[in-house]
Amino acid sequence: MARDYYEILGLQKNSSKDDIRRAYRRLAHDYHPDKQGGGDEKKFREINEAYEVLSDDAKRGQYDKFGQTFEQARASGQSGFGGFSGFQDFSEFMHGVGENFSRGPFSGIEFDFGDIFSDIFGGARQSRRTRGVDLEMILEIDFLEGVFGAEREIELDKKDICQHCKGSGAEPGSKVITCPRCHGLGQITSKKQTILGNVQHVEVCSRCQGQGKLPEKECAECHGQGVRKQKKAIKVTIPAGIENGQRIKVSGEGEAGYRGSQPGDLYIAVRIKPSSKFERSGSDILSTASISFYQAALGAKIAIDSVDGEVMLKVPPGTQGGDVLRLRGKGVPHIQTQKRGDHLVTVKVLTPKKLSKEEREIFRKLAEKKGENIDPDDGMWGKIKDNF
Repeated sequence: MARDYYEILGLQKNSSKDDIRRAYRRLAHDYHPDKQGGGDEKKFREINEAYEVLSDDAKRGQYDKFGQTFEQARASGQSGFGGFSGFQDFSEFMHGVGENFSRGPFSGIEFDFGDIFSDIFGGARQSRRTRGVDLEMILEIDFLEGVFGAEREIELDKKDICQHCKGSGAEPGSKVITCPRCHGLGQITSKKQTILGNVQHVEVCSRCQGQGKLPEKECAECHGQGVRKQKKAIKVTIPAGIENGQRIKVSGEGEAGYRGSQPGDLYIAVRIKPSSKFERSGSDILSTASISFYQAALGAKIAIDSVDGEVMLKVPPGTQGGDVLRLRGKGVPHIQTQKRGDHLVTVKVLTPKKLSKEEREIFRKLAEKKGENIDPDDGMWGKIKDNF
């Protein structure tokens, strides 16, 4: 005689549907045959059978009325697989397993068993990536090309559209036909036997790779792929103001997709060569300029190199070594606004190492007039003093 369904689930006859569901989830988790450490397949089937009846109001009513004889009445009309009346019941069960896992040592971890088991119950996964692969390369440019931008032509060795078949994969003159294996669906549906019963399985058609069509006669150059490894010259526009390490995206210039599908993109990482004259800080250009002691004291106009060529820089009187002079609008264009930064020039004042006798006398008189102490023992003055 079969065991009482309420007894199997450890319930009373007046248990609610929520009580039944919670008991089922707990027991199914404990006795599932695939449970790590071992389950109990026979016990698991009993639990499924009891739950299938008691979770259904109509079946539960018949069971409560007819008792153990209910099994004979239901034997001819059993459906589903091993106690699950459909995918929804199974989803509820797996959700319950997830709830159990979320407690104890698995606290804080979210489990979505619906996604895990979606492959079993349908939903084909593409085995071939139809979109072309993205490519990335490094392009080295000169300092001034980074400032003002440039046009460059690069050559890539990549998978590109087969010129013989124009990407169709079919030999010119032949047709592209519906796949005879999947009849244009791009996927094959089959049934598989599992411990839970027969389940439907959907997979990508291996004949057409999910396309639903294929060439009647494959292209002799690309063998039906629609793409070939080949060299291609690509013109690239480098925007003014690009910074070292920034990437340029060239849409559609990655590898071609399978049989004319969407191509990937090309990403170019820019490396800017250093300059012997300039440094860069954002949108500003930095450089140094050396001036004489006299130019620093009296002021001057000097010629310096800038990214625009030679320009005149005004040195105000009394300029000190380390002062920074600004040339407005002579820096790098901002990559978005194209408004240019400034050129900042750090001044170095050169102190004369050798002076004529006349120059020394002039500097000595100036120092005395300013009340500044000088050391006449140093250099020539020291030698003159030693002669007396």
